[in-house]
Amino acid sequence: MNHLLERLGSFAARKHWIVIIGWVIILGGLLWANGAFGGKYVNNYTVPGSDSSNGLNVLNADYPSQGGYGGQIVFHARHGTVAQQQTAVNQATSNVAKLSGVTKAVSPFSSPHSGAVSKNGTIAYSNVTWSDNPAGLTSSYLDKLNNAVAPARKAGLEVAYGGGAGQIGQQTSDTTSELIGLACALLLLLFMFGSFITAMVPLVSAIFSVGAGLSAVGLLASVTTFPSVAPTVATLLGLGVAVDYGLFLTARHRDQLDRGMDVVKSASSAESTSGAAIVIAGSTVVVAILGLYISGVPFVGAMGLAAAVVVAITMMAALTLVPSFMGLVKNNIRSLPARVRAHRAGISAQEQAKQTAVATEEHHEQSGFARWGRRVARQPWPWGIASVLVLLVLAIPLLSINLNQPDNGTNPTSDSSRRAYDLITDGFGVGANGPLTVVVKLPKQSGSADQSLLNKMSKSVADTHGVASVSPASLNSAKTVAVFNAIPTTRPQANATTTLVHKLRDDVLPQYKETSYVTGTTPGNVDFTEQISSRMIWLILAVVAIAFLLLTTAFRSVVIATKAVGLGRQPDRRAHHIADPGLCADDGVRDRLRPVHGLRGVPALPGARGLDLDPRRAPQCRDRHRRHRAGDHHRRRHHGDRVLELPPERPVRGEDAGPRHGGGRAHRRVAGPDDPGARDHGAARRARLVDAALAGPRAAAAAPGRQRSRGGRIRGILRGRRAPAQPARSIAPLPPARPAGATSPSSPAGDVALA
Repeated sequence: MNHLLERLGSFAARKHWIVIIGWVIILGGLLWANGAFGGKYVNNYTVPGSDSSNGLNVLNADYPSQGGYGGQIVFHARHGTVAQQQTAVNQATSNVAKLSGVTKAVSPFSSPHSGAVSKNGTIAYSNVTWSDNPAGLTSSYLDKLNNAVAPARKAGLEVAYGGGAGQIGQQTSDTTSELIGLACALLLLLFMFGSFITAMVPLVSAIFSVGAGLSAVGLLASVTTFPSVAPTVATLLGLGVAVDYGLFLTARHRDQLDRGMDVVKSASSAESTSGAAIVIAGSTVVVAILGLYISGVPFVGAMGLAAAVVVAITMMAALTLVPSFMGLVKNNIRSLPARVRAHRAGISAQEQAKQTAVATEEHHEQSGFARWGRRVARQPWPWGIASVLVLLVLAIPLLSINLNQPDNGTNPTSDSSRRAYDLITDGFGVGANGPLTVVVKLPKQSGSADQSLLNKMSKSVADTHGVASVSPASLNSAKTVAVFNAIPTTRPQANATTTLVHKLRDDVLPQYKETSYVTGTTPGNVDFTEQISSRMIWLILAVVAIAFLLLTTAFRSVVIATKAVGLGRQPDRRAHHIADPGLCADDGVRDRLRPVHGLRGVPALPGARGLDLDPRRAPQCRDRHRRHRAGDHHRRRHHGDRVLELPPERPVRGEDAGPRHGGGRAHRRVAGPDDPGARDHGAARRARLVDAALAGPRAAAAAPGRQRSRGGRIRGILRGRRAPAQPARSIAPLPPARPAGATSPSSPAGDVALA
C-alpha cells in the first residue's frame, strides 16, 4: 500500500493541474446531478416491530382517518370566547383540510362533546392528521398553512401550532454555522503554521470533498430514504475528517520541506507515510459510522450511511487533492519568514532549508509539544493514572442520565410550538400535549358486544393511576378496529408518563384477550428511547471491536490497538440535564430538567470514536517507526559510551506506515565497505540514511552493522541457538573519495553512511 500511495502522491504533485481540474469536474457534475435528480429527505422515526409501530400500521391499513401523523392548531381568544368566532374557526379548519398531505382536520365545534374546547371557552384546538411526517415539510408549506388559518387571525384570535404541526418549516440552515466553523479553523491553522497558503490547503480540500459528498448523498436520497438531519451529521463529520486528514499531509510535507527535501519527493513521501495513516483512520470512521445500523432503527442507520459516504469521499480527496495543492504551491507552503530569509539571501527556498535543517530540527526538539511529550514519557504511570481519574470524574453524570425525547415545553417561548404547548396546558392540562392512543382489534361479534368490550376497556384505562381522562371510542366502518385516547396527568417527557405507557401495555390491556396497542407520538418516543438504550452497549462494543481489528491488522500489534481503543472517547454526558426555568412547576423538579435526546449520542458515538482515534494514527505510526529505527522508546541508539541522537524525520518511504513492519524500507541491507553500491549510489543512500553525523565520525565509526530481524532472533532462540554477536562495521566513505573523518563543505559534521 505504501508504494502505491507514494506513486499516487508523486503523480498528484507532478500533474497537479490534471488532478485539480478533475476534482472541479467531479464537484460540478455532482452538484448539477443533485439539483436535477436529487431526492428529498424524509423523517420516519418509527421503530419497526415496536408496539407503537404495529399500532400505527393497523390504523394506516384499516382506519386511515385515525392514522398518519397528528398535530394541533390551537385557537386562543384574548377577549371573549372562541365560540364567538366559531365561523372563522370552522373556515380555517376547512382550509387546512384542503392542504396537500392532510388526511383529516376536525373543527373543535364539530361535536358538542368533542372535548376540544376549554371549560372557560377561551382556548380550543383542531386535530389535524398528515399522511407524512410534518417535520419534513418546508417553510413554503408553512406559508400555505398560515394563509389557511388567516380567517381566524383576522377575527382576532391567536393561532399557534402544536404537536407535529409545530415542526413544519423548522428546518435550520447550517450554512452560517459551517462558515463560522471554517473561519475558526482558518484562524487556528494560521496561528499554528503562520502561513495563509498552508492553512488554506486543508480547508479548500475540505470544501471540495464535503460538497461532492453531500451531492452524492442527495443523489442516493432519490433511491433510498435519508432523514432530514443526515446532511447536518454528514457535514459535521466530513468537515472534521477533511481538515484532519489534510492537516496530516500538510504538516508532514512542510516539515520535510524545512529539511531541504524536493517538493515532489516530499509530497510522495508524505503520501506514503501519513497517507497510510489516513487510509487506516478513514476506514475506521467509515466502518464505525456504518455500525449505526446495529441500533435497529432504519433512519438512524441511514444517517450513518450518509455520513460514511461523505467521509469516504473526503478520504479520497485527501489522498489526491491535497498532494496536488502541494505541487501547485511548491515551497510557498513554508512559513513566510523562511521564504523571506531565502529571498534576502538570494538562494532558493530548498537551499535555504538545507542550510538551516539542523537549526530547524533543534527548534522542533525544543518546542513545547516536544518538551511535554518527553516529560510525560519519563513518568508515564503518574500521568496515565491522573488522566484516567479525570475521565472517570467527567463520566460521573452518566450514572444519572435521563434519556428521553424533550417535549415542546422545552422550546423557546418565541416558538409557535411552545405557545401552543402552554395554551393547551392552561386549557386542558399538561397531559393533553401527549395523548396516548389505544388501538383495539375487534373480534367478529355483535355491535353490542363490541360496545360492551370498549366500555370495559375504557373504564379500566380511566381507573389507572396517572390517567386524567379517556375519550369516547370510535370504530372504523368495517367494525374491526376501535380507537380511543387516554390523557395522562403528566407531561410527555415525564418519567411518570413512560411508566404509564408500560403499565397500560403490560398490566391493564392484557386483561382482555383482544389484541391492543398503545401508540401515538409519546409512546413512539418511549419505544425509540428504549430501543436506543438497549442497543447502546452493543453499538459501543461493535465500534470498539471493529476499530481494534482494523488497527491490529494495520499495525500488526495488539498493544497499539489496545492503547488506541482503550483511551477512546469518554462518556460525553457532562451536561446531561439543562434546566429550563420557564417550564411548568407542577410536574416536579426532575421533569423541569431537559432530558438528553435518545438520538443525540448515537451518531456522535461511532463518529467521535473514529475521529478520536484519528489523531493517534500518525503519532503511533511515527513512534513505532522511530523505535524500530532508534532501538528504544526514546529515539536513541547507544554506541559504546556515546549516544547518537537521530533526527525525528527521515525521508524514508514507508514512514508512519502501519501495514509494513518497521515502515517499508526501515530494515534494509546496509552496504559494506567493498560494496560498489556504496559509491555508485551514495547520493541516493544519503537521502535514506542519517542526514548528518550529529555526534561526529567517532560515534559513526561505532555504528553496528547489519542486525538480524526480530523474527530471525526469535526463531533462533526457539531452535536452541543464540543470536550471534554483532561486530562493528567500518564506515565506507561516500563519493567523492576523501579520507576518513574528512568534512564536507556542505555539512559541518561530514556526510556518512552506515556500512
